[in-house]
Amino acid sequence: MIQAGKILAEAAAIYDDKNASESCSYGPEARGNASRAEIIISNEAIEYPRVVRVDFFVALTQEAYDKYINDLDPKGILVTDSIVQTHGKIGDRKIFSVPFTEITEKECARSGMINIVALGFFAEVNGVIGKDSIRQAILGRIPKMSEEVYLTAYEAGRKAAKQF
Repeated sequence: MIQAGKILAEAAAIYDDKNASESCSYGPEARGNASRAEIIISNEAIEYPRVVRVDFFVALTQEAYDKYINDLDPKGILVTDSIVQTHGKIGDRKIFSVPFTEITEKECARSGMINIVALGFFAEVNGVIGKDSIRQAILGRIPKMSEEVYLTAYEAGRKAAKQF
């Protein structure tokens, strides 16, 4: 999700002309567990570069969900991989349980694309950053000659969102 966070911040700041702040934290669990990417997007100046209230939370692992669910605003939006168990902690939050792992395996044949599939999903359900801006930011950040696999993952996430 670190890569997805960087792409999202660039999409907002470079392609949508918004103010954006991005920070990440990860330790030895950076691959596949509870890493964290925080992105603030605003039309106004950002006075404090850390997230105070999480409005949109994507949890692709159980560990990330368990560790960070309490940071989500009571009226925030929760997006989880369908393998994540929410244990009744949803409250009034809007939730999307999406089979990201399954989609990634079927559509991309590379598990490392799950973050890009999640970005595609976000592109369809958010009201903050344009779909084309996110697509442009992906293309601007990925290794050359890998455009097809990244765009396939992005479009798979967008397609999944249209089912909700």
